[in-house]
Amino acid sequence: MKRDYYEVLGLARDADLQQIKKAYRALARQLHPDVNGHDPDAETKFKEATEAYEILCDPEKRRIYDTYGHEGLRGQGGGPGAGGFTDLSDLFESFFGGDIFGGGRSARSSAARGDDLGVVVELDLEEAAFGVAREVEVELLDTCRECGGSGSKDPESVHECPDCGGSGQVRTVRRTAFGQFVQSGPCSRCRGEGRIIDEPCPVCAGRGRARHTKTVSVDVPAGIAHEQRIRLSGQGGAGLRGGPPGDLYVQVAVHPHEEFVRQGDDIIYNLHVTMVQASLGTKLTLPTLDGEVEFEVPPGTQPGEVKVLRGRGVPRLQRSGRGDHKIVMNVMIPLNLTSEQKDLLRELDSCCGDEHYTRKHEGVLHRLKTFFGG
Repeated sequence: MKRDYYEVLGLARDADLQQIKKAYRALARQLHPDVNGHDPDAETKFKEATEAYEILCDPEKRRIYDTYGHEGLRGQGGGPGAGGFTDLSDLFESFFGGDIFGGGRSARSSAARGDDLGVVVELDLEEAAFGVAREVEVELLDTCRECGGSGSKDPESVHECPDCGGSGQVRTVRRTAFGQFVQSGPCSRCRGEGRIIDEPCPVCAGRGRARHTKTVSVDVPAGIAHEQRIRLSGQGGAGLRGGPPGDLYVQVAVHPHEEFVRQGDDIIYNLHVTMVQASLGTKLTLPTLDGEVEFEVPPGTQPGEVKVLRGRGVPRLQRSGRGDHKIVMNVMIPLNLTSEQKDLLRELDSCCGDEHYTRKHEGVLHRLKTFFGG
């Protein structure tokens, strides 16, 4: 009586492919005759584990086995004489974790994910700050609209490849002193597809994918910054052989603003005031991301001094709150003075002592702390 394949590999009946491979690798290392020569039954156990692995890794054979047991596999490539040692690629995968031939089990049975694509969307600072909905055009390999991805002009023109029997691969048996090895590779006649199309689709030439241009809607979140990316899952190129589509990456390019500089979530604005306005104080109208606001310049404002409007900056990306609007005071010094103007300034200077010019507690260090720390 043959042992249950799941019992041989020590698996539950709902084990997935990765669990099957992991269990087989462990047994193969333990039971292989070359590394377990002291056990006379090692070769028999190794072949038993290999047979179980080959059946359970093949979706169709596993379905038949789960439904009908060992009897259902007669004539399906299962049972004694089905191969001795596993094929060469499986043997190397078991011991070294990869396929020596650099490919999958079958070109047809291996679904391929579609291409990831990238586009750039250009925004101004306000759009990046508050978010915006945009539409972008993407050129990509998509499911052929003419044939719906079947690759054929006429569904009746598609038939199974006679060389590989629809599997997409052909096997070459090679006998060695260590047993029988089966080397598999893509079928050259059908190129690993497992089918022949007598009348290919004129648009995609039988490939099932064609180059199209499609429009994709992008919701740009509030607070996004220059060169950050938005990932749109499943909006990339179409997959092959039932594989999932790739992703679309939208990179944001924010144009420089004429008046504002963004620093993290803060907005930096240079306010130009005259020497007199800075000395006496004044009220001005300033631009912000929310529109114009009234701002009072206090008397005695110093060059480089920073005033802060709390919560008037950029909304924090995927968080609550906003940055600040920082106003850097740029005190303008008059140029090209007349003789009369110079005399007036000298008169002003002579009647002002040093205490009128510098507030000792607000030196350079204080202004730097104010600028960077708010």
